[in-house]
Amino acid sequence: MIKQDFIYNSAGERLFVEYYIPEKVKSTILFCHGITGCRKGRTKDDNYFQVLAKRLMNLNYKVVLFDFSGHGDSEGNDFDVSLSKSTDELETVFKNSVADQKNVNFLAFSYGATVLCNFLQKHEDISPLSMVLYSPCLYPLESCFLNSNSIFGKDIVREYQSGSMDKNGFAVVGAKNFRFSKKMIVDCEGFSPDYLSKFSKNTLVISGKKDVILNTKYNDDFCKKYGIEEVYLDTSHALFEDIDKAFELTISHFEKFCGTSNL
Repeated sequence: MIKQDFIYNSAGERLFVEYYIPEKVKSTILFCHGITGCRKGRTKDDNYFQVLAKRLMNLNYKVVLFDFSGHGDSEGNDFDVSLSKSTDELETVFKNSVADQKNVNFLAFSYGATVLCNFLQKHEDISPLSMVLYSPCLYPLESCFLNSNSIFGKDIVREYQSGSMDKNGFAVVGAKNFRFSKKMIVDCEGFSPDYLSKFSKNTLVISGKKDVILNTKYNDDFCKKYGIEEVYLDTSHALFEDIDKAFELTISHFEKFCGTSNL
């Protein structure tokens, strides 16, 4: 069964949530999308994360997809998106969608991994069975947002250094004309991914060899430091060129840690 609903964030904005519910649920998977993207994929015209959700549902996983505010079919403005706001929204969706926090898994893409890490740091009682991170933005400022070599970050760096970001409160990013908030920079200044080391044995990172969105060396160093499995595909940041392989690795990873569990 596929069900769609709305959940309100603390600002009173409606968050669009999509549930994929099998007849018998053995575990729950909650998905966090990337910045400028949505629960479907890179844009609202995509559907590949929904395809994955159906495959997982057929393996008896309850899958929860949702759009952060300012994205997809949720309400809100792009220039209001910040790490703290997105983290609060993930908390809201989690509380409303996960029946057993001891039987939950996470899938996160890019900025979604930043939000997920921040969320888990705030809720140390939550210990997921497993996690899969697609092209995770584990060092958001250094690897992407304030990286002038990033096709996403170069516009932010230009407006950040010129002072126009301070004046407007946001920088306009060429990709999808997204208005990236100054508050996002402030929120990310104290961010560290080190808490994820707690889950090093049950985390899989999938990265693209042709990623021009973020500097993957930061992720490489992090994974090596904490013994986290990292797999590279011959793809861009979105992994779209070999998304079927990414999905096979994802399903195999979830099945390894919760393939026999039941609610």
